[in-house]
Amino acid sequence: MSFHSPTELRLVLRQDVTVPAVGTFDRFTGQARYQVTGDEIRGTFIVAPETAPGSEDCLVRVIYGDHPETPQRERRDEPRIRRTRVRGECGPLSVDALPDASHLNARGQWVRSNGTLESVPRSTARSLADVVRAVVAHWVTRPNRHGLVRAAARHAQQQPDTPSQAARETVERELDGIRAQIAQHWSVLQALESVAQADIPALPAVPPVQHVDYLDPATGTTGILTVRTQLNPHDGTILYNVVHGARVRGAFMVGPVRFSRDALPGGVSVQLGAGLLPEGTGRQSEPVINGIQLRGSWNLTDAGACSLALPESIPGIRRADDPDRPVPATTAAWISSVIRALAVAYRDCIDVEVLRLIAGKSRVDQLRQAPAQAVAQLRQHEAAAEARLTSARESEAAFASLSA
Repeated sequence: MSFHSPTELRLVLRQDVTVPAVGTFDRFTGQARYQVTGDEIRGTFIVAPETAPGSEDCLVRVIYGDHPETPQRERRDEPRIRRTRVRGECGPLSVDALPDASHLNARGQWVRSNGTLESVPRSTARSLADVVRAVVAHWVTRPNRHGLVRAAARHAQQQPDTPSQAARETVERELDGIRAQIAQHWSVLQALESVAQADIPALPAVPPVQHVDYLDPATGTTGILTVRTQLNPHDGTILYNVVHGARVRGAFMVGPVRFSRDALPGGVSVQLGAGLLPEGTGRQSEPVINGIQLRGSWNLTDAGACSLALPESIPGIRRADDPDRPVPATTAAWISSVIRALAVAYRDCIDVEVLRLIAGKSRVDQLRQAPAQAVAQLRQHEAAAEARLTSARESEAAFASLSA
């Protein structure tokens, strides 16, 4: 950095208290260097203009010490106030609303002899604030002040990333992120709308009685369940009531995954029992095996992963009389076999896609709520971000014109 036009001057710290200094000014960067040469206060202070783009307010930073030869924290000729060496900087300060030294936070750090940093002592902080205010007050009176501001703007504009450009790019990235989220939620809403508008073919004819294959867990041979079936035309589920086979009696509600957020729900869900009992403690016709009434449900997102033999164990099944007591291994094996058999029967139903469409239509209104609310909120964020982007672009243009 090349400073020009050295000027000897006296900085006014307080009434009737001054300190000698030499001021030099760089016409390329707009920065001013004040080398203070007093008995108790010595060192360099750099005043760097940072005019806010698009604003009439002129801001400056005051840096303690000269520019180092290589990038590092330590600067050349860091100020010494009495015996305290000071490092850091202060600002940005509004030169047209400069506070009194008593209200100016100079934010310096005390460089100890071992290189560690501590907060400057209170008396040093007061003296540091006096000097900071004095150099800024002098800088304001410079006849070429506006030229220095323009030089600083030009210099900043030539850097790879100016503050105004960085501000604009930050808002642009934020806006891109918001719009990506909107697109994601909007895609969900469009898929839901497609399901809502889809025509439902004729309801499938479900035989009132079916014979369903199952795997006997004791012998590994295939047996046959006799079930009475009932289709729910409102949600696409089928109620299977086992009346013979596999030591089981009771009802099973089978359909797509119950809590799927997909517009067209996939997978398979098996709920033990039929409708909820009035007291809400269980379901009607919960299955009984070996005299034990069972309760629970099972959801499998990948229906293709289910077979008569796999998965070997079905989680989430418990005793209705005492949920804390374990289900005996034999009973668990039998109920798992029946659940797998009914899941496969539903999955392989010839009209299963129609049933999934019915299930999807039954859930559309509920599933719309969260993405619709998210889009509404994101639209507000988008409008606010667009306003900030407009302001950032105006600031960047003003900064560019300032440096012209």
